[in-house]
Amino acid sequence: MEFAIVALPMILLTFAVVQTGLIFFAQSIALGAATQGVNAARGYQSTAAVGEARATAFLAAAGAGLENEQVAVTRTGTEVRVTVTGQAITVLPGFSWTITKSAHGPVERPTAP
Repeated sequence: MEFAIVALPMILLTFAVVQTGLIFFAQSIALGAATQGVNAARGYQSTAAVGEARATAFLAAAGAGLENEQVAVTRTGTEVRVTVTGQAITVLPGFSWTITKSAHGPVERPTAP
């Protein structure tokens, strides 16, 4: 009888801990992809397409962890911003966590001393 009372909360707690880990993992993947995209797109004479390709390649190499990924790159004359959005994998039915991470950096360009 005691096992029946304790088992359900323990199982729910276990799933909650696993889900928390999956959310943090998805955030790490999204931030890594955004950082890689910025590093590629901020180079001298680089383009936003190069940053998007690098971020997408990082997501493909990272494997499962982030689903329905979307990469948005904005490159101006002075700054690059990459935003990665996706859904964390879930083990709890009926729940969905949207992950959005951004990275930005200055564009490499010649300047006068």
